Amino acid sequence: MTISPDQLDDGAADGSAIMRQFVPASPFVALLGVRLEEISDGAATLLVPYRPDLTTVGTMMHGGVIAAAADIGVMVAAWAGRPVPDKLRGVTASLSINFVAPLVEDGLRVRAHRLSTGRRTSHVRCDMYSATADALVASATGTYQVG
Repeated sequence: MTISPDQLDDGAADGSAIMRQFVPASPFVALLGVRLEEISDGAATLLVPYRPDLTTVGTMMHGGVIAAAADIGVMVAAWAGRPVPDKLRGVTASLSINFVAPLVEDGLRVRAHRLSTGRRTSHVRCDMYSATADALVASATGTYQVG
């Protein structure tokens, strides 16, 4: 992710403020329909609403959508509450995902929380649930570099 300083509000106090601006402005995030529901220091909850064009077979959400949502969750939790770095950029260094159950005709709720924070690198766990039944769909861990 790259954000130019002129795209930020003057009051971007921390990484959470940056994510509140970035999530609705990112073209790929918008394509998936991802919405930021909550953000706090090192944690975030996102929602990917169900849409038929995000399915793979019948009404089952595509695994690539779930993996992309995990990547976005890792990014948001890594930035959440962190000080604003000199260089406003970041990148996912690794992402590992385990699929637990299919997600059928339901939205995806992403709950991500930072496990550890280094100078530039964060390790994040991201669990994905069905939006209405709150049943575990997938679990991911990722490493994200800020700045």
